[in-house]
Amino acid sequence: MACMTILSIVHTKGGVGKTTTAMYLATVAAERGTDVVVIDADPQRSAAVWAEQAKERGSGLPFDVVEAPGQRDWEKQLVIVDTPPGTSRQIQEAIDVADLALIPCGASPIDVERVWPTLDLAVRQCPAIVLLTQVDLRAKLGERVRKLLRDESVPVLNTLVPQRQSIRKSFGRLPGDRGAYADVLTELEGVFHSV
Repeated sequence: MACMTILSIVHTKGGVGKTTTAMYLATVAAERGTDVVVIDADPQRSAAVWAEQAKERGSGLPFDVVEAPGQRDWEKQLVIVDTPPGTSRQIQEAIDVADLALIPCGASPIDVERVWPTLDLAVRQCPAIVLLTQVDLRAKLGERVRKLLRDESVPVLNTLVPQRQSIRKSFGRLPGDRGAYADVLTELEGVFHSV
């Protein structure tokens, strides 16, 4: 990633993996030598608390998490904006500045149902793409959800993020088990070059 890219991670539903996705993608990007920052736009401060706990545990993170970004934070190669659920002003502002909106979505009917309002918010401002998260790879539901979205002409990443305890337990630590997110970032880099 040579030029600056703003990736806003949005979904009107909570619990779909927005903060986890932000922290994992930032970790992978930093490991690849990208100058990255996570902007925590969620009043719940999930990304900021994650970073604080990681620092307290002595591991820290290879990137900064900021709640009130200054000008220099927006000059990174990759700016990842973590947003709250709902239909808040923070979501719209994150979409307004984004080069790409990434919509994490669990492979469940309720998560998919809430994709439509999120797409309605994003599609007028910037390109958007769905990332299926928390997918049970033993079940067929993930593939069915992906097909359903694609049949409706919704762009969906090929990579599925599996449902794993190691990912769920990573809050407040340097993210481990980054394989799927490494694949997601590689796929996103291709998307960034095409938008």
